Amino acid sequence: VSVNKIRDLYIPNAFSPNGDGVNDYFFIYANQSVSLIKSFQVFNRWGALLYEQNDLAPNQASSGWDGSFKGQAMTNDVFVWVAEIEYLDGKVTLLSGDVSIIK
Repeated sequence: VSVNKIRDLYIPNAFSPNGDGVNDYFFIYANQSVSLIKSFQVFNRWGALLYEQNDLAPNQASSGWDGSFKGQAMTNDVFVWVAEIEYLDGKVTLLSGDVSIIK
């Protein structure tokens, strides 16, 4: 017996938080194999924490990062993200990457 665990996950590498209603939030897209986003963090290039949320459901744009820090919109730049993903089978994976703000 062979079990193929499909863990579809999509994390964009760019978004445009300009208030037009399209791609205004940076969030994690996933299929039903993901039960929880245990933590989701975004850092600037110097390592300062700009955004952090814990215990998120996937595919929830409103709980994603809106491209701001302390109420101020960030300029076009590249940011680093780290996410801890929990799957339905209990496996937890730590993922990281970068995302660009494009306005």
